[in-house]
Order: sequence, then C-alpha cells, then structure tokens
Amino acid sequence: MTTITPFAAGSYITNRNASQLQALKSQLNDLTNQLSSGQVSQTYGGLGSGRSTALSAQATLSALSGYAAGITAAQTRTDLAVTSLTQVATLGTSTGTMLQNGLQSVAANSVSGRSTALANLQTALDTLNESAAGNYLFGGTDTTTQPVVDSSKILNGTTDASGNTLDGLSTLISQRVTAELGAGGNGRLTQTLASPATSVQVTEESNNLTRGQFGFTLAGAPTTTGSAIGATYTAGTATSPGSFSLSMTTQPSAGDTVSFALKMADGTSTTITLTAATSADPKSITNFAIGLTPAQTMANLSATLSNALTGAANSTLAVNATAATASNFFSGAAEGGPSGSGVMPQRILYDGTTPVGYRAATPQDTVLWYQGENTYTQPAPPAVPQPTSAIDTQSVQVSATGSVGTGARANDPAVQNVLAGLATMAFGLPTTNDANTYNTYQTVATKAGSLLSSANQTPSVQDTVTQLTVASTRLSNAGTTNKALQNTVQNTLDGIEQISPEEVITKLLDVQNRLQASYQVTATLSKLSLVNYIS
Repeated sequence: MTTITPFAAGSYITNRNASQLQALKSQLNDLTNQLSSGQVSQTYGGLGSGRSTALSAQATLSALSGYAAGITAAQTRTDLAVTSLTQVATLGTSTGTMLQNGLQSVAANSVSGRSTALANLQTALDTLNESAAGNYLFGGTDTTTQPVVDSSKILNGTTDASGNTLDGLSTLISQRVTAELGAGGNGRLTQTLASPATSVQVTEESNNLTRGQFGFTLAGAPTTTGSAIGATYTAGTATSPGSFSLSMTTQPSAGDTVSFALKMADGTSTTITLTAATSADPKSITNFAIGLTPAQTMANLSATLSNALTGAANSTLAVNATAATASNFFSGAAEGGPSGSGVMPQRILYDGTTPVGYRAATPQDTVLWYQGENTYTQPAPPAVPQPTSAIDTQSVQVSATGSVGTGARANDPAVQNVLAGLATMAFGLPTTNDANTYNTYQTVATKAGSLLSSANQTPSVQDTVTQLTVASTRLSNAGTTNKALQNTVQNTLDGIEQISPEEVITKLLDVQNRLQASYQVTATLSKLSLVNYIS
C-alpha cells in the first residue's frame, strides 16, 4: 500500500533554507577547524584528489626518516672505526721508525724498545675492542661478542671455565725458540773438537723427524781462503745428518777465512765467516787468534766457531722463530675459517721432550685471540677458501635501492701483521749487551720492520682506513641527498595538507557574513504574518 506524505504549501522552501543553513554551518566549522589545526582536513578523505599523493609522500618521509636514523648510527660507528684503525696504523708506523732509528745505539734502545713495543701491542689489542652504542666495531657481523680477548690473556694465557690451561703468545714463542735452539743453544748442531786439536766437526741434528723442521741444517760445503785450513763436507739425507770438518796442519795467515751457510726451516739462511787474526777477544763471534801452534789455533777457531753458532742461533734463528710464531698465532680465530670451526694456530708436536713436528692447537690448550665472525668463501676445488669482504659484514640502507658497507674485522691480514711485528719486537729484542746484541737487533729490525710496514704499505691497515673513510663520505653524501629529498617531499605534502591562513580567514569571514545574513533573513521571515504583511 502506497502512502502519500502530506505536503504543506511552502514546506519545500523551508526545508531548502534549513539545508543551506546547515551547509553554511558545516562549512564554517570546517574552516574554523582548519584555522585552529593548520591542516586542510583531519582525515585523508577530506583531502579530495590529493589524498593519494599525500599517502605516498607520508610513506616516502617515513622511509627517509628511517634512512636518516640508520645513517647517523652508521656514521658514528664508521668514524670511530676510522679513528681506531688509524691509531693501530700509527702505532705500527711509529714503532717501526723507532726500531730503525735504534740501530744507531742498539744497547740503549733494546730494553726501551721491548717495553715500548709491548705497551703498543697491548694498546692496539685494546683499541680493536672499541664499541659504539654497545655494538663492537671489529667483530664482522657479530657485534655482541668482544672480538679480541683481553691483552693479558693473549700474552700470558689463562684458564677456561672447565679448568683447562690455555697457553698465550709468550708460551708459544718460548716453546718454539727452545725447540729451535736445542739443548746446546746452537741450533741443534753438534760440534766436536778432535783430540789433539787438529780438526773440528759440525754435525746436524741426528733425529730424522726433527732435522729440517727445527734448528739449523748445513747449506753446503764451507769455503776457505789461504791454504792452512782444510774443509770437507758430507751432505745430509732424509735418514742421515750432514756434517763438515775443518782441519789445520799449518798455521794460517792473518786474514785467512772460513765461511759456511746455515739454513733454517723457512728456507732462509745465514752465513758465518771466521777470520784468523793475530789476537782476538775470546768472546768474539767473527775472529779467532793465531796461537803458538796449529793445535792452539784450531782450539781458538773451535771456540770462536762455538760462539758464532750460539750467536747465530740466539739472533737470526731465535728472531725468525719469534716472528713466525707471532704471525701464526695472530692468524688464529675461534670462529669461521675454511672449515667453519675456527682457524687453529700451530703448536709443537713432541715425542717425549723432543720436538718432531707441528700439530693444530685446540680451543682447550691455546688462547684464540680473535673471537668475532670469520666467514670464508667456499669455492669449488681447486680454488682455495678466502675470507669474505670485511667491509660487507655490516651495511646500512641509505635509499630504496642503495646501501653502504661499514663492516670491519680485527683479524684483517694487515692488522695481524702489525700485531705480529709489535710482538716480534717485544719478545725478540735482545735483553743483554754482548757480541750478539747488534746482530739480534738487526734481525729484529728486518723481521719486525717487514711486518710493521703493513701499517702503511699496500695491502695495509691504512687501506682499510681509506675504505672506511670512503664509506663515511658516502654516508654523508647520502644523508645530504636524502635531506634535500625530504624537504622537497615535505613541501609537496604541506601544499596538500596545510592551509594558507590568509585564504582560510578570508573564506571564514565570508561564510560568517553569509551565515549571519541568512540567520537574520530567516528570523525576519519567521515573524512575518498576514497582519504584519498587510500593515
């Protein structure tokens, strides 16, 4: 059933007027809210066709704010890493310079050099534990684990939670040097003076497993000048030691010499030259006195030969062993490596008390100085696994499509070399002033100097500093670019969401005037009657 709504004459006009008044009132409220809030609308729906642009702009601004926060944090980490590695490089460079300058006064600089190198080594190790906002800088992807063990434990060893004794660097160096020198302290050689003293023989280590791995071996036959000194040589084999003999039947002349080379396990060699002289210091490592008889002269030659062998062992051989052990120790790591289970430095393998080779250290008997992330690539054979790029272990997103690497590892090869160079100085410089002091110091200067050159000679610590400095510059540039983009997007958004106060005030006054006029007309009409109209 259809119902017809009653219709009174004039009701349409009345309803329309009421609707118009409500529209003006609503418009007045909107303009008032805009003026008080400064925004076009409190909802995106009120923005009209600009709402999609506003939503997109808000998303962009949110992303840019996130990038800015990441860039700020990364900039702090990177700048601190640059400062820390610069200090490590400076320690290496300054210590190397001091070492070379010390050759002018070896005796005076040996003790101070050891102390300085040890202090600088401890400082470098402590520097590599730098952190920012609770995150370690030099542990690769692992920012929560202290990357470097405390320096005192690295140097002197410690005891783990299970009660295992973990040997530190000083113990490993001491064991290696002792194994190289042998019981006689002369590089595991045996020297025999005939009786009567007409000849002297030098023989290599008798243990087939030890020989060639520890101590000296004979590089070849001795050479002599003059006709008084004779030399014979028997080359060693895998199952028998080599030897040489020096004989003398007549008196040598002053200036006559005998020279021979001693080879070390790393393939390098050192040459010893003994020279006949009318007189010589009994402690000399180079000159032997011509006695009253050939037998006396041979005895003097044998004594000088003994001094020379001991001197070479305690200088060249011991320093080489110290440098090799330090380098190998600082190549170790508790995590990662080619196998994924850490990189174990070498320890000496003994048969009873006799060193016969090397074995891998274990986490239960040796301090592993680096505890951070240490990921290696795993290429198909025959390619060799290599450490992944340290700079890529940490990265920060700087834009929708761009990121900047800011990572670093304390066990960077160049850093390892600097640490090994400092350790070689600290443990290898001579502690006494004798005939061997200069040779020992010079050998340290050569070995440690080569390692310390990694502070600034490519590949170097300074290369890593440069890499991180470039990363810092990229972060700064990205921040500047993002800030400019943020300003542009914000201006666009403000143009959509923000009002022009002058324009809104003008509109507000117009609506107020119109609304007031409408109210007045409506009020007047509401009082109108036929009597009033006629009158």
